[in-house]
Amino acid sequence: MRSLFSQRSSQNPADQKKNLTMRQVLSVTKTRAFPSWAQWKQLPRVLTMGEKRVMMSALSVMVFALVALVGTYVFSHRVEIPAVGGDYTEGLVGEPRFVNPLYASASDVDQDLTSLIYSGLLKYDPEQGYVPDLAESLTISEDGLTYTLNIKDQAKFHNGEDVRARDVLFTIDAIQNPAYRSPLIDNFYNVTVVQVDENTVSFVLKEPFALFKQYLTVGILPASLWAEILPQNAPLAALNLQPVGSGPYQFAEFAKDQRGSIRSYTLTRNKDYYDEPAFIETLSFKFYADATSLGEALENKNVEGASVIPSDALEGVAENSNVQLLQPLLPQETILYMNQSVQPVLKDLVVRTAIAQAIQKQSIVETLGQANAEVIEGPILEGMIGYDANRQSVYNVTQANESLEEAGYHLDAGSGLRGLKEEKTEESDESQATPSNLQLTLTAVDSTQMHEVADRIQQDLSAIGITVTLNFIPSDVIYAQVIEPRNFELLLSTILLNGDADPYPLWHSSQAKSGGLNVSGYANADVDTLLTDGRKELDESVRATKYQQFEQLLAKDVPAVFLYQSRFAYAVAEKIHLEALSRIVSPSDRFANVTRWYIKTKKALR
Repeated sequence: MRSLFSQRSSQNPADQKKNLTMRQVLSVTKTRAFPSWAQWKQLPRVLTMGEKRVMMSALSVMVFALVALVGTYVFSHRVEIPAVGGDYTEGLVGEPRFVNPLYASASDVDQDLTSLIYSGLLKYDPEQGYVPDLAESLTISEDGLTYTLNIKDQAKFHNGEDVRARDVLFTIDAIQNPAYRSPLIDNFYNVTVVQVDENTVSFVLKEPFALFKQYLTVGILPASLWAEILPQNAPLAALNLQPVGSGPYQFAEFAKDQRGSIRSYTLTRNKDYYDEPAFIETLSFKFYADATSLGEALENKNVEGASVIPSDALEGVAENSNVQLLQPLLPQETILYMNQSVQPVLKDLVVRTAIAQAIQKQSIVETLGQANAEVIEGPILEGMIGYDANRQSVYNVTQANESLEEAGYHLDAGSGLRGLKEEKTEESDESQATPSNLQLTLTAVDSTQMHEVADRIQQDLSAIGITVTLNFIPSDVIYAQVIEPRNFELLLSTILLNGDADPYPLWHSSQAKSGGLNVSGYANADVDTLLTDGRKELDESVRATKYQQFEQLLAKDVPAVFLYQSRFAYAVAEKIHLEALSRIVSPSDRFANVTRWYIKTKKALR
């Protein structure tokens, strides 16, 4: 058999040429996914001039379309996001003295600054209530007696020291120590603080108290700095004005005038804040003697914002294009109390009910300005445990007049005044008419708003024949002269509640004594039981039911008329981007989401 080589060599030249041509054809027609670069380079050689022009036009269209597509995507997905930077100056009424959690509750200015510089184990969130802050978590024992909190590992004071359990123990011990003279001492009465480990503390209560969480918002002091200061010297310490905390802002400097008064106070952003650091670089505060001076400073652009706007200045501030006027609800109730122990006629449920029916609350709110207040029907406000949205207003002048007539309080057609019902003498069964009219004295703080409200009540009660004399007392003496000794018949007053309101101090009979807050002297054994059980109940649904039952009993007994809930007005510079709060617990809570405020922005793709 001949070899393959001999077979090939034996072919004639014509056959060899034919075989070579076939191999070239097969090579050229071999399947490729995409032309090679070498092949693309040969393309200009095989195209005519016209084909080249067509190809260049098509390529230009493709490039333009690609650029347009990319540009459209970038344009549609490019957004502005907050950036670090910017300064903000706000005016406050008052002057800082104790920028210290142990003492700050006595002053709005001190509370404002303390809320920015210090942080507590928990904090108040306007939407969620009391949530962890320095604490990573909170665990409450089944019996409701032990609250255990774990401190975040990354939590640090402004001097770089870690926040640890020893700092919590020192702070609470200082509050409990009478030598420090902290007004918060009652909050931790019969409470023991135990260090479980370096990062864990437990609060042990003598008995369950459902509202204890709100006390855990107190700012924590650095033990290493305060331990060297004697308790009796704490109010004099420089740290009260040059504080070291763990909050989103830290102390930078303050400036005094020639008289020694602090005129400005500057805070800078804490870039090492354990939570999301703030965006605004610097917060500066200037201080004014009163709201009028602050208003003038805002109008003259000496400050960019104002901590409080009085009701008579709201219209002007609303028209100021440089600021945002913000008015969240404050848990501040305005109430008309009826003192049954001073005025015997108020012991009559018919009279108390008629007074409640005659007062047109919506008219009062309209007098104050619809944006400044909201009508309320009971002591539990919207957003609080036990709030009953189904409570209806009892306003009914016709019914009030009919009830008084039926009860013997007759209206004199000539004078329009209602006489007292007939009373029987002890000597005989014969009744004799009492010639005096149904007259009451209404006492209130001497302020513009209270004048307006009292005037409306006076007019409303005149519609049912009750004569009301108005008595206005200066705010600095009304507690000592009127509230403490219970020296009033009708009292128009306001009270500021906590975020998790406890009706016990206001309506339990034990609080009717001098020094208590049950100023109307209200007493009902069933209410006492509900309030006592409610403040111990950890199950919020059960607690809510008890508070609703309490409100129903209170509404039947009518010891007071609940008028309206106030809004807190303040102004922030228009340049600041922020989320408006619907409600706050205290004026300092306007800074609750300050870490999300921003002035500067930058572009980014989403």
